[in-house]
Amino acid sequence: MKLDEVTSGHIYVDTNVLYMYLRADPAHLPAIECFLQRVVRGDIVAYVSVLTLDELYYRLLLALIKERTGRNPLDVLQEDLLGTVTRYNDSINGALRKLMGLPHFTLVGTEPGDFEKVLENIAQFALLPRDVLHITVLQRLGMTAIASDDTDFDRVTGIQRHWIVNPPQ
Repeated sequence: MKLDEVTSGHIYVDTNVLYMYLRADPAHLPAIECFLQRVVRGDIVAYVSVLTLDELYYRLLLALIKERTGRNPLDVLQEDLLGTVTRYNDSINGALRKLMGLPHFTLVGTEPGDFEKVLENIAQFALLPRDVLHITVLQRLGMTAIASDDTDFDRVTGIQRHWIVNPPQ
């Protein structure tokens, strides 16, 4: 189901949805805003992992470096990690704090007990480790819905992916 068609429930939110929102993808912004309005109203409870925010911070950092310097972000970071992170931290930090300040956004993390399930999920679904961490947290919470444009999640049985651009195949 498309993300803007979801009207209620508990949904784990993947990094790419939040990235598209914060980077203001004009073609898809209305669908994401519709979803977020339902979250703010409390029709939907969104679960966001610390892992998601870690990945989002890094992707935003790379995008800002590329946008403002016109260079390969990894080269810029290698040349001056401290200065570069310091330069962009306030704007990224502010965006993430505003996002997590929205009502009905629940911050979750991993737990030591997730380890065995992570290994099982990697073997069963052939996902990359970060994606498996998201799925493992989602499963531990007893959830079955994820907001993501990552079609790799379609291989996970029992999980319904709500998408913006990339429908299930």
